[in-house]
Amino acid sequence: MGFAASLSGLTGAATAIDIIGNNISNLQTVGFKTSKARFADVLAASLPGGPSADVASAGVSVTIIRQGDQGIFAGSDNPLDMAISGQGFFRFNKGGEITYSRDGRFQLAYDTINPNTRFLVNQTGRNVTGYLATYTTDPQGVIVTGSAPQDITIDPVMPASPTSQVFVGANLDSRSAPPAVALFDPANALSYNSTTALTVYDAAGTSHNLQMYFAKPAAGSAWNLYTTLDNASQTGPVPIGFDADGLLTTAMPLAAQTYALGGGGSLSVALDLTGTVQYGLPFHVDSLTQDGWRVGTLASSSGFSVGNDGVIRGFYTNGQSRKLAQIAISNFINPDAMIGLGDSQWKANDDPVSGSGREILGVPGGLGLGSIQGNTTEQSNVDLNTELVALIEQQRNYQASAQTFKILDQVMQNLANLGK
Repeated sequence: MGFAASLSGLTGAATAIDIIGNNISNLQTVGFKTSKARFADVLAASLPGGPSADVASAGVSVTIIRQGDQGIFAGSDNPLDMAISGQGFFRFNKGGEITYSRDGRFQLAYDTINPNTRFLVNQTGRNVTGYLATYTTDPQGVIVTGSAPQDITIDPVMPASPTSQVFVGANLDSRSAPPAVALFDPANALSYNSTTALTVYDAAGTSHNLQMYFAKPAAGSAWNLYTTLDNASQTGPVPIGFDADGLLTTAMPLAAQTYALGGGGSLSVALDLTGTVQYGLPFHVDSLTQDGWRVGTLASSSGFSVGNDGVIRGFYTNGQSRKLAQIAISNFINPDAMIGLGDSQWKANDDPVSGSGREILGVPGGLGLGSIQGNTTEQSNVDLNTELVALIEQQRNYQASAQTFKILDQVMQNLANLGK
């Protein structure tokens, strides 16, 4: 039995050294989790009088245990790189195979079937799973989490949205006299008191110039508003009134004005002058905005941001942003029992006794799951000093087991010589 015990000691120490070597070699591997060798005594079971004297085994057994402690975070220039602060794993799909990892280095990949679509993938090409946004009720995106996670796809093109409302905040000079020319003519500056303009968009995303003219028809607090689109289609006059304090009394927004487009069709825009006042100050515009936009694209991977809730937001060349998707996070009752696949990937262990247990699926920050840190990667949790000390210890264990084996060999040789 002595040789068996010594041999198991050699094997156990060698296994531990292999584990330590693997830990050290993955010191710089993003998301890597260190493993430890755990030893169990099996010698007593094989000794005479032991509880199981018929068991022909002796020495030590080795079990590999993964250490899931969180590694330190490091900043990244890629906004799609993510780290989980707390419990949980990123969830991936490849041909129906679901795997998990703490490595959150992500990038965009082309869809070979639909070139206008991008997939969010990890370093090995596995699809990141999560919940997609819809734009039916809100063009800025609403995340739908009611169904199972799916491969995250990203449309690099944001469709145009026509202008439906214009918001104006200005001061009309209460000291103004009626224009010298009573009949309004946009080409004659003597027929109005002040003017301002902004760009609006039709349903195709084509830009147009909306010009607004303010004319004071008589002394008092009444004004007329005229508008033109591309110096052609004209509306007005629309009366606007103010009280004695110079505050707007006309209900807002004004009725939508419809303009004929040069290429056919029309554009209806409602003007909202809430915040416009009439004070004894020169005409000036404080705010001038509209709610439409042209077609936009995601220029590069730099056009993203990721919130703590795992929501990915895209920033488009038309100046707009919208929600694209939300990362799904998974955890397990016994995550240290997950099966390693390499490439920092793990899969669930379905063993009913010692397996990883039920999958806990949700979004970052929910169900005890961690939050997301964008522009960040989680480094390996390997402590080099600890591993070097452990390496020396296992080297000594190996040497001691080898010495025991050598002594037993000498004893057996001496016994053999006694019989000669």
